[in-house]
Amino acid sequence: KSNKTFLSVKTIFQDNWGSYKASHNPRQVEIEEVEEMLSCKGDEKGCKVFYCKKCDEFHFERFGCNSRLCSPCGKRYHDEWAERLSKKIMKGIVYRHIVFTLPSEVWLTIKEHRELLKVISDVSYQTIQKAFSKIKHIEKLIPGVIAVVHSFGKDIEFKPHVHNAVTEGGFNRNGKYIPLGEYIPYKLFHLLWQEEILNALKDHISKEMIDNLFRKYPSGFYVYIKPERIHSGKRVVEYLGRYLRHPAIANSRIDRYNGEVARFFYEDHEGKTIRKVMKVFDFISAIIQHIPDKHFRLVRYYGACARKKTGIVKSFIQQSIIASSNQVQNSNKRHSLCPKCHGEMEFIIYCKKPPPIDRSKITVWLEMQRLS
Repeated sequence: KSNKTFLSVKTIFQDNWGSYKASHNPRQVEIEEVEEMLSCKGDEKGCKVFYCKKCDEFHFERFGCNSRLCSPCGKRYHDEWAERLSKKIMKGIVYRHIVFTLPSEVWLTIKEHRELLKVISDVSYQTIQKAFSKIKHIEKLIPGVIAVVHSFGKDIEFKPHVHNAVTEGGFNRNGKYIPLGEYIPYKLFHLLWQEEILNALKDHISKEMIDNLFRKYPSGFYVYIKPERIHSGKRVVEYLGRYLRHPAIANSRIDRYNGEVARFFYEDHEGKTIRKVMKVFDFISAIIQHIPDKHFRLVRYYGACARKKTGIVKSFIQQSIIASSNQVQNSNKRHSLCPKCHGEMEFIIYCKKPPPIDRSKITVWLEMQRLS
């Protein structure tokens, strides 16, 4: 099992999920997502049947799971999301990548009250909006913000934070776009974020803790404002896509597993490679804790990017090469190619049951599928 070729999150769950579920108390959404992943492309999922005229052969494409723990299905979800996002990108506007982090003292509170993940997303926008308004001395400057809530770091611990793609400026009451300029005062963001988020969390943490956090972090909570300015919609999609719908750890980072422990590696902020060893059940707990509650939206649109604001920024909405190229790519994906001759195959039928092993019985099986 220590052969790296066969190491994957799915393998570890296949070996241990039954005993883990019996001895632990996972949330219902965790059970559903794990079991969806374990059934990915399995016989019980059914399949699509294609026929290649050139090779005179039938081919079967099994259905995926769309689980948040499944890397291949996460890639498909990302591609579909990228197409939707491309239609919200505003043409001719520079974006910045801003990350709002939280001190370790409040991580457990947010984990226990997962509805607060929406709160930190909402408050990150409020902080951006207030900061931009202060910088430009405008009563209410409305930036465009696309926020992605993220709950894990490279060490797969629960560390909630919010990634934001933010327009480098905002719209005034008359719908005029006011550029912010390249310089963004970091200190203002740190202090505003600390004040806004602690006020939002006051019903969940004690006044004593709030006072202690103000004393411990006199310069505010850390907000990372990436120096690079993003000039293209494609780059905005690439930045946010990194943090969307993928498991807490990539299979490529798991380098040892013997049935009892799993080891993975990551690079710290200094570029040093760290290896972390965890007991298998601890590893599973660490992975599934990042599954959000059912129907929770990891991506949110605020300000000029929100649907209700599109009227005042209509001329900036990008009907762009990104959207059209994605549409072309997606339309191409609808046509499956033969694995042998690479020619286009004809779609035959969706089937809820797996095909017969004996290929001579396929024609009869297909007829039965049609009748059912």
